[in-house]
Formats: sequence, C-alpha cells, structure tokens
Amino acid sequence: MAKNIKKKTKLKIRKNSLLGKIILVTILLIIVLVVFRYAAYFKREDNSKLQVMIQTDVNVELAHDVYIDDNGIIYFSEDDMKNYFDEDLYYEKNESNMRRYFSSSQNKILEITENANHMYVNGTFIKIKGCVMEKEGVFYFPLSELTDVYNIEVDYLKDTNKLNIEKLSEEKVVAVVNRDTELKYKMTDISRTVRNLSQGEMVTIIEEMNKKWIKVKTSDYMIGYVKKSKLLDSEKERENLDIGNQYFKDFDINNDIVITLDESFYEGFDNKISTYEGRVDLCTQISDKILKTIVESDLSSKRLGVKIESNNATDTNNFYRFLEELKVYANSNGCYLIVTNGASLDSNILNKIADLVI
Repeated sequence: MAKNIKKKTKLKIRKNSLLGKIILVTILLIIVLVVFRYAAYFKREDNSKLQVMIQTDVNVELAHDVYIDDNGIIYFSEDDMKNYFDEDLYYEKNESNMRRYFSSSQNKILEITENANHMYVNGTFIKIKGCVMEKEGVFYFPLSELTDVYNIEVDYLKDTNKLNIEKLSEEKVVAVVNRDTELKYKMTDISRTVRNLSQGEMVTIIEEMNKKWIKVKTSDYMIGYVKKSKLLDSEKERENLDIGNQYFKDFDINNDIVITLDESFYEGFDNKISTYEGRVDLCTQISDKILKTIVESDLSSKRLGVKIESNNATDTNNFYRFLEELKVYANSNGCYLIVTNGASLDSNILNKIADLVI
C-alpha cells in the first residue's frame, strides 16, 4: 500500500514537473514572439545609408547610388534623371565624341556637355562647378546645379544622411502641430519616438493612414507617425502646376492671329530637324517671325499662335523633339504652338506637347 502511494506521488510530481516545463516553454515562446513583433517598433535609425526623399516618396528606389563630391554637389545617374525628372532627356555626340545632352523640361531648354563645367539654359551660357561625368560606365548629372532647370529644391543633411528633393510644380500639403507631441516610428504609443514635435511646428503630410494616425515629414526630414488629433486641419501649401500649359488656354483658331510658314521653310525638313543645330535654326527663324508679328499687330484683344504643318515630317521622333523645343521659344514670347495632326503621329504625344492640335 505504501509503495503504491509512493509511486503515485512520484508520478504526480513528474506530471507537475512536465506541466511546469510546458508552461515555462510556452511563456518563453510568447515572450520571444512579442519581442520579434515589437522589435521593429524600437529599431534605431540607420544613418549609414543615404535616405533619398522626393516629395512624399520617402523611400525612393534608385537605379544607381547618388554620388556627392567634395564640393557637396549632388549627382544623379542618367537612368534616375529620366525616371524622376526628365523622361525625354537625350544626347547627341559632338565633334569631340563627347555626349551633349538636351532637355526641354519645365519649359526650359537645357544643353549640357560631358566633362564641361558650363551649360546653356534657353541659349544663355551658365558656368557650373559640376559637370556631366562618367563613373564605371554610368553617366551622372549635377542635379543640385540644375534646380532652376527642373524647378526643384535639393537639400542634403550630412549629419543625418538625408537627401530631400522638392518638386516645386507639384502639390504639397502641410499641417501645424497644435500641441507638443511625439513623432512615432510606428502607429502605436509604445513605439520608439523619432523625435518630439513642438506646438506650432509645420509638418508635411505624406499619407493619412487611418482615422487616428497620419504619416508626416518634418522640416529636418524625419519620417514618422503622429496622431491626427495633434494636428490642425491640413492645407495645401502649393497646388499642382503645369509649367508648360498654365498660360496657354482657349485659343480661337478662327478669330485669333495665326502665323503660318511658307513652303520654303519646310524644304528638306527631315534633314533640318535631324540635328539640334538644325532645330535651333528653325526655332530661331520662327521666333523672329513671332517678334515681328508682335511689333506689327494689335494684340490687346487677340492671342498669337504659330502653326506647324505636320505632313512635312516623316521622322516622327525628331519632329516631336522639334516641337518640344519650339514650344519653349514660342511660349516664352507669349505665343501658342499649334500643330496639325498627321496620320503617322501619335495624338497623345501631340496633345501633350502642343497648346492646340487641329
């Protein structure tokens, strides 16, 4: 009888011991899971890698790393220039076999040559510290010296290794902090505090996440989440602005003044528009006609436009380039660019370039 009692007692102790171990392991697993789940909430910011922000895109994916030289000039690769600032950027080789790049973005014509410390903007010579250069087979552009060309602001904070780029022609929404609060790394009160926000501080709205939290960017480019209740109502600091078409609307083809070009202008047209110099020569001829018409006409109640006949061009790519460059010349003189729609042309591209397609 006593032996049976001892066996039962030992068995009970073993069961209790096993149950205790199971409970202990379960608790440890729960702790591990909680740690893994919330570890990111307390993750420290890694400043070893450059963080690039463009507008509300705070984790920009670049094809190539940004290069910053000893003078603090910010360089973007050709691929990234095309992806984020100038999809129509192109080049022609000059007599020294150097790449000469051209752009007609933001209603400005840029000409910038490889390894040359200068550029031309709308024909004006401008000296720069940087240049277009090649590094390991990739061509880089001195973006921080092209701010006026692309209507952007470029700001690099070395201490925190953050590069912020503002496109000044695109919308920006801001809000004011209504009382002291904390900018959080994640959308929870237990998350790491990125930094404290002071009453009256202005933040840029990146995204409204839900009814409680808003993702914001501070003036020193810290990114995080703040409670919606801690912000005054958001407002637009600037609207989207179409630089190319903002002033050129509502042309009346029947009543406004239209400049037409005679047949001699179109002789050998494809050959003329095949090079940048040829296109510039044509643009200059048209610009002279525009200025002459402005002097001779009463434009107090009428608009002025120049009409280009598309059926004279069979090289469509160079024709589009010619139109893009001509538009800068025309618009800078207050003149509309009018283009006839040819069968071989893409209507969407024409409508994007021209002020009026007929």
